[in-house]
Amino acid sequence: MPKKIIIVTAEWDYFKDRLSNLCSQLIKAGINCEIKDYRDPEAMRLIIKYGVSNGIVRIPQIYLINDYEVKQIKYYITNDLRLIMNELSNYS
Repeated sequence: MPKKIIIVTAEWDYFKDRLSNLCSQLIKAGINCEIKDYRDPEAMRLIIKYGVSNGIVRIPQIYLINDYEVKQIKYYITNDLRLIMNELSNYS
């Protein structure tokens, strides 16, 4: 299975439009990227298996899938409401 990025978001997610744009840019760069609503069965499986931390689920969630290995991409939000994903820059 080739590498791909799955972004799990919701209609009410503040960053949804920005993440959709990011996914479009990744696709143009030749990287398989999908946006999924958190209610989608595949998204729910990812959330349950990899996305619960201390009993809390954060939306959005970003996953890098390579063969059968799944890695959740960590991010943080700055005071001026920018979403920063350091790990995504290491995508190779």
